[in-house]
Amino acid sequence: MIMDGKQIENESRNVESSEDKRNPLISVIVPVYNVRAYIAECVESLIHQTYTNLEIILVDDGSADGSEKVCDEYMRKDSRVRVIHQENRGLSGARNTGLDNANGRYVAFVDSDDLVLPDYMEILYGLIKKYSADIAACAYMKGTTRELQDYKGRAMRKDSAIEVCMTSEEMLQQWHGRYRQQETVAWNKLYVWDVWNGKNIKRFPEGRRHEDVLTSHLIVQSVKKVVLTTQCLYLYRVREGSIVVQAEDSKEGIRQNLCAQKERMEFFRKQGYWRAYCNLMVGYLLHVGWFGWKRIGSHVLRDDKKSDT
Repeated sequence: MIMDGKQIENESRNVESSEDKRNPLISVIVPVYNVRAYIAECVESLIHQTYTNLEIILVDDGSADGSEKVCDEYMRKDSRVRVIHQENRGLSGARNTGLDNANGRYVAFVDSDDLVLPDYMEILYGLIKKYSADIAACAYMKGTTRELQDYKGRAMRKDSAIEVCMTSEEMLQQWHGRYRQQETVAWNKLYVWDVWNGKNIKRFPEGRRHEDVLTSHLIVQSVKKVVLTTQCLYLYRVREGSIVVQAEDSKEGIRQNLCAQKERMEFFRKQGYWRAYCNLMVGYLLHVGWFGWKRIGSHVLRDDKKSDT
């Protein structure tokens, strides 16, 4: 019998040694675009994970600032690092390329200007095994480079961290409620491979922003169980003046943000998750007010500058 590439790939996933079964391969997908100042710290946090059976896929999405060279250097240093260079397709396109080239039993996404604590993968994998879940998610900290370094240096932990396992139905019913921090983003989670490559192969929508808002609830709908921990394991870097921040403050960025939120709200309305729908409606109205206030403030600031000249 002649098998195509996908069949061979699936067969190879089913042939595992006893060591592989205890510590299966995790594919970590890192989209990279013009983050030369941060990419090394991100990769260092991955190659020093206590869970070592990793495939670290750095997807260089058309970088032009030297990030691509840093990626290649790490590929030469550590055999677990793979680098894929491609023309710029945006965050969704980079993540999709990573998914198309991943070999692991599990998949995680880490943004290239963020970092994770040393036991990030070990804890999330342990939660999936403990609860027979399809997705494990953790809490995260948002901060400047200095704030993240201070947090990492103190190695803070919550001894009273809460673990919550829910069916997909239960999670969707309470969406944007008590555990909203863990829900929407793609990068604070570990996924079983079949979440992205099961009967209906799922990918991020290319050409649109706020891809997590557009997909996270659909991913949860497709699985049986999700486990959450309130333990903070992912460190999200806030970069003032970054391209992303500037784009989100633009008129088009605001439009896409609100459109994505409305699409998500429509899903919950159609599915009859009324508690979640009300939660999202409140969030949407707060965003409308926040964006309006920011735009009014920026106009006032510009007018003040004109009056000073």
